[in-house]
Amino acid sequence: MKVSMKWLNEYVDLNQDYKQLEEAFNLKSQEVAGLYRLVDIEGLVIGHVLTCVKHPEADKLSVTTVDVGDEVLQIICGAPNVAAGQKVIVSKVGVTLPGDFKIKKAKIRGIESNGMICSLEELGVKEFDSEETGIYVLGDDAEVGKDPLAYLDLDDTVLDLDLTANRPDLLSMEGVGYDSACMLDLELHTRKHHYPKRKEENNFSVFTDTKDCKAYYAQIIDNVTIKPSPAWLKSRLLAAGVRPINNVVDISNYVMLEYGQPLHAFDYNRIESDQIIVRHAKAGETIQTLDNQKRDLLEYDLVITDGSKPIALAGVMGGYDTEVENDTTKILLESAYFDPTCIRKTSKRLDLKSEASSRFEKGVDPNKIVKAMDYATELFIELAGGEVVGDYSFFDNTQKEPTRIELGLEKLIGTTGHAFTIQEVESILKRLRFDFQRHGDNFEIDVPTRRQNMYGYQDIVEEIVRIYGYDKIPISIPVVPTSGYLTKKQRLRRTVREYFVNNAFNETITYSLVSEAEAIEFDKQSAPVVTIMNPLNKEKGTLRHSLLPSLLNILQYNKARKLDDIFLFELGRAYHENHEIELLSGLMTGIYSSTLWQGKKEVADFYLLKGILESLLAKLHLENHEIKKAENPLPSMHPGMTANLYINGIYIGFLGKLHPQKEMDLGIDKTFVFEFDFDQLAEQYNPNLVMQAIPKYPSVSRDLALVVDRDLPADKLIAEVKVAGKKTLKDVSIFDLYQGEKLDANKKSIALSLVLQNPDKTLESTEVDTVIERILKHLDKTLEAKIR
Repeated sequence: MKVSMKWLNEYVDLNQDYKQLEEAFNLKSQEVAGLYRLVDIEGLVIGHVLTCVKHPEADKLSVTTVDVGDEVLQIICGAPNVAAGQKVIVSKVGVTLPGDFKIKKAKIRGIESNGMICSLEELGVKEFDSEETGIYVLGDDAEVGKDPLAYLDLDDTVLDLDLTANRPDLLSMEGVGYDSACMLDLELHTRKHHYPKRKEENNFSVFTDTKDCKAYYAQIIDNVTIKPSPAWLKSRLLAAGVRPINNVVDISNYVMLEYGQPLHAFDYNRIESDQIIVRHAKAGETIQTLDNQKRDLLEYDLVITDGSKPIALAGVMGGYDTEVENDTTKILLESAYFDPTCIRKTSKRLDLKSEASSRFEKGVDPNKIVKAMDYATELFIELAGGEVVGDYSFFDNTQKEPTRIELGLEKLIGTTGHAFTIQEVESILKRLRFDFQRHGDNFEIDVPTRRQNMYGYQDIVEEIVRIYGYDKIPISIPVVPTSGYLTKKQRLRRTVREYFVNNAFNETITYSLVSEAEAIEFDKQSAPVVTIMNPLNKEKGTLRHSLLPSLLNILQYNKARKLDDIFLFELGRAYHENHEIELLSGLMTGIYSSTLWQGKKEVADFYLLKGILESLLAKLHLENHEIKKAENPLPSMHPGMTANLYINGIYIGFLGKLHPQKEMDLGIDKTFVFEFDFDQLAEQYNPNLVMQAIPKYPSVSRDLALVVDRDLPADKLIAEVKVAGKKTLKDVSIFDLYQGEKLDANKKSIALSLVLQNPDKTLESTEVDTVIERILKHLDKTLEAKIR
């Protein structure tokens, strides 16, 4: 919102102290993006052209003498419209124009020139008069020697506010006036509007067929003359960043800026009925808008109709067929309240963003609908010679009463931590122009409709604090000392990240939106997907169920750039219809480690991935886990190299090799992946370990080579060894596997390393032999395992 300081001074007496206002906005309201002069030029004067003759050496130049009040200057001018008797804008020697163009005394074709007669474009304000063809000619009432910027009302300063979405009240000069008066504790001057009406009946009617238009006012104004706006109006529009067009359009824009209420003027004689009906568009309807574009309408679009066809897109843009043109003499002026969501959807879909639509989208003040229309009507009479035909036609179902919010002093103090007094609160509420009643320490506050963004006591607290001054609220230390800590899940995340990074993996963060096919590719069970209404593209329109497709896309991208050794992991969220889950996923391909001198290479394979993941589980002390061959692997996984992970009997996820066809489709080599339910992993994780004393007595190691059935899982063998070893057995691990000609085809040899220990004494060899014998007997009985 660009705010003219001359305009704002009509609401509050600032006394040119604009820096104080800028500081107040920065500290108590909205950030100031800039404070600058509308036309930043010093030293311009009004001159009177006394004589004007052709340059003897140049056909397109004129030699003029110009009276600038304190002297008469000879100036060479190249403008085709310069003539004797004109009042003009003169830039004397030493003045610097935009573009760092400094005026100097010069000789042009042998004749001395002592200044420059200026056009508005050379001053940086071409939009002030779009019909300018050369120098700008001032009116005969312009006083020689005076400041031409003051004459044109361009001697203004602009405060540029960077507004946030929760302050739609500041999208009007009156709203800025309220806030300025409040912050600086100044008196506020508001307007009342009166105008004469022609005594004749108004037979025009307005109706609505939708609840999305809560109010609509229509005023007929006859005998309007279309012409340029006066200088003061054009300069204020320029200060606000709005281009002047003609008096009818300019008045509508000016009142919108004044009160935040958009208006629209129809050419009354081009409306083909005596009624307005507001409704939603019908299927297949179209409208040609003011920009001469044909727009296809959808059924949620809100339109203004003449009873049969659309003549305007409500709150967004008028229709071409009812546009006010130079020959217009009678207008229908509209002021209305449209549903913000409805306007936002249409504006966004059609990419038609305007000052009017942005205000409707944020919600306009119901109490400004009539006030804005009255002011515009007053200006149409004053600046366009209009005559008002009867009373306005209208319907109005808006809520014009203030919103009542209760706030207790105790709640205010408890929320802010500052001991506000009753007197301070009352003073701030009065400055805010909020009516209130006090009952002891409790306030009943009536929030006016101009503050559409305030709903609860928290908003009142925020208003009180910002006006009091955030800088005045003392910094305080919490009464109860607290110490930061990580939750169990946060500790697990940190541990997992550190583990994978230390094992040569790179962490990724991928986009949550994928294609629908990618979203369900690694689903264990069929599940519905969640799609978004306005995706960036078709490949980014569905929320993912798995992280692996995104990781594979990264792998494919790197492979295309000749990077063959890739090790990735990601902790991220997957999204289902009614819940979200956190996943731990990763992949590996290529050479994991190598030695240059010895030429040894460790290439990614199933067992390397399995070992890395088992080491992670050991680090997390998740000992009761099983890795079992997947009976029904996913279609994208290798049927013979995929396994499932279970912890305490609960399914956690899968690991394995991609299907060869999948690898071929992606153009990648042998790739191994895993994906775990991190939420389930966190449920099984216990970071609070119980410490044990260091054993006083030594342990004893024994190795056993056992012949078992070829299909016997190794973890089942280890489990039975632990059962037979009882408390004396401290650890058991596999260190060798043999399958060959010395064994039956359906047998294999597994070599185990056993660690035995008694915490109370040193084990004797006879005790060790007894334990080993017990283990062998138990294995023979349960698994038919034989010592090799």
